[in-house]
Amino acid sequence: MGYTRSSLLFLAFVLALFCSTIHGLDITKLLGQYPEYAQFNKYLTETKLADQINSLNAVTVLALDDAAMASLSAKPQDAVKAILSTHVLVNFYDEKKLMEAEGSRAKVETLFQSSGVAKPNQGYIYVALINEGEIAFGSAAAAPNAPFEVVLVRSVTSQPDAASILQVSKPIVAPGVESAASATVPLATAAVADNIAQSPAALAPAPSSASRVCMELAGVASAIASLVMLAL
Repeated sequence: MGYTRSSLLFLAFVLALFCSTIHGLDITKLLGQYPEYAQFNKYLTETKLADQINSLNAVTVLALDDAAMASLSAKPQDAVKAILSTHVLVNFYDEKKLMEAEGSRAKVETLFQSSGVAKPNQGYIYVALINEGEIAFGSAAAAPNAPFEVVLVRSVTSQPDAASILQVSKPIVAPGVESAASATVPLATAAVADNIAQSPAALAPAPSSASRVCMELAGVASAIASLVMLAL
């Protein structure tokens, strides 16, 4: 009986540990390990982009160091949020996958596309190889022959198939993104508020697959704990 209780307790502990591991990404904590991205991390938190990033099952963040962030410091927060949301790719790309995916000019979706304020192509960026194999980025809303002025600096860190942080040389600014954000965000906010007043549950975000698994495991761990109590 003692062996059975010990086995059940050990299994409950393993399930709890696994659940905490898959619970999700904490982009603020991850970036907090690198002081050179302090301003970028600060703006992600203040604009609530960090919460959106953490809710994604797979994400790539194109981070800017403090020197590169200086060019955004005088801009309104809505504009900064719009610009930084184009630095969040809604899929996992490490340096190797970018090399494989780019072809001659690959179009990649960013978080700004789902903002409700993106105009055609503002929510996408292009990834391309320039010079002698250098990975470069540019807004898909830019002119067709616009040069790629933002390049990959380095791979910062990654969690396989879940999260990747890559440093880029300067902000990717889609043409018109600042005016679109400042002119449209208040209207979008009012519409969302109206929808919430009508149906609060309708806009509640669905739990991620990791969260669903975690909740199921929590139920299993609870059942195991009950069995242990009965066996005492």
